Amino acid sequence: MEIKKIKQDDRKFIFEISGINEIEANTLRRSIIAETPVMAITEVEISKNDSALYDEILSHRLGLVPIKTDSKSYNLKERCTCKGKGCAKCQTTLSLEVKGPKTIYTSELKSKDPEVKSVFDNIPIVKLTGEQEIKLVATIELGKGKDHMKFSPGLVVYKHKPKIKLNNDSKLIEKYKNILPEKSLKGNKLDENSILDNNLYEAIDSISPKLIKIEYSKGEFIFTIEPFGQLEPKEMLTNAINELDYKLDEFSKKLGSSKKKTIKKILKK
Repeated sequence: MEIKKIKQDDRKFIFEISGINEIEANTLRRSIIAETPVMAITEVEISKNDSALYDEILSHRLGLVPIKTDSKSYNLKERCTCKGKGCAKCQTTLSLEVKGPKTIYTSELKSKDPEVKSVFDNIPIVKLTGEQEIKLVATIELGKGKDHMKFSPGLVVYKHKPKIKLNNDSKLIEKYKNILPEKSLKGNKLDENSILDNNLYEAIDSISPKLIKIEYSKGEFIFTIEPFGQLEPKEMLTNAINELDYKLDEFSKKLGSSKKKTIKKILKK
């Protein structure tokens, strides 16, 4: 298996992976979006709420605020040494204590851990008027996207790597020149690199299959990761693979234990 980076910026990570099949590609995709541990608000203790929003609605809005995740310092609650009771190794808190009149934004959420905070500072939470006041403490924990969407780290899609053959027939290009995508042409010829980089091959194929022939490689895939902000794209990929390894190890242990029990039953007989 080989992984090759194609493009990376703050909003997107595109890479090519070869030596796997469709099942393994989809397993990786599902692992990233559903199994990667991500931090989110799980519980809100409200001591005062004079706003127009009910406590339940306010809590729900806070729960959907994307939280910057520190996956190295915190454990999943079920794997923590506290055995799920809740401690500094598996959870932290943030507080909100404000008075109106003003609109409350996520920048006013004060975290106990400066590394764990709202991804965006400009998300509106609630508007307070007059002497209205809010006091609350929220608990933040790691969770998985398969349990709730608020724990999902981003969007992931993949496709088979395309291989294209171009027909640079001058008469055909002249015929379709006015409707061909602008980036597909370099002078009076179709530009292969630009077509692939901008995913223009299917658009050209819909104009005329005579201009381009598309084939897809079965063992090569192009993945695109678009994070919501809690984790960096590369960290999403790494954590997903680590989580997959953990589950496979646990499966192997249980499978080994099951075999031992079966052998013991046979010996007793």
